[in-house]
Amino acid sequence: MTGFSENMGAARILWPRPALLCSAIALRVLTAAVPAPAEEIQACFAPPVAGSCDPLVTVLRMIGNARTTIRIQMFSLTLQEVVSALIRAKRRGVDVRVIVDRGQLQDRNDSFRVAALASAGVLVLVDTVPGLMHNKVMVIDGGTVLTGSFNYTWGAEHLNAENLLVLHDPALAAEYLRNWNQRAAQSQPFIASGAGPSGAVVGNRRSMIYQWPGCRYYGKISPRNRVEFPDAQAAEAAGYRPANNCR
Repeated sequence: MTGFSENMGAARILWPRPALLCSAIALRVLTAAVPAPAEEIQACFAPPVAGSCDPLVTVLRMIGNARTTIRIQMFSLTLQEVVSALIRAKRRGVDVRVIVDRGQLQDRNDSFRVAALASAGVLVLVDTVPGLMHNKVMVIDGGTVLTGSFNYTWGAEHLNAENLLVLHDPALAAEYLRNWNQRAAQSQPFIASGAGPSGAVVGNRRSMIYQWPGCRYYGKISPRNRVEFPDAQAAEAAGYRPANNCR
């Protein structure tokens, strides 16, 4: 006898083999325990770990793939590569908005980065939280979250031990967007201090550094390496960074 059945009026109930029943239960348990598909969760590390992704490369790729919206909360945003990528995204029609910590404004070179974003039409807000705005979050197109310890800084990419998680989950992204909106409502618009350069600047093709009147080497860049920009924002959009030797 391979199974058991009984008649109950017009209904006929078939009882499965015990082995088949156990297999079905086990399959259900195993299916429930299986994590999200690998393509939905990605872990990146700095320094790079064999088989993992690079945090900066991943951030730049995700910005480049954005189609509608980018929302950022970033404790420290000083990487020119990221600033330039965000400006390019803005220029192709992506709605880019950024919340930074007020500590970002205390260093002149760091404040140039957010000033470049603001000049490109990106909404830049400064959080008013009493402590640190310590989040490191980017939400892409309302469906993908990038978070972890990774700040958008040179040190995070080249010196520190850091991690970046990429989570493709619209429900989770909605939670992060809700928090972004709450923090945005309690933030102040970024206002450039005016300490940086205004008007035309000159860059050095060799060093990828730009200077303005008052910088030590402003008039000493060789004609072969000298390139002129209408303003600092144009220089930074081209990948140049400000000089440190200016008064």
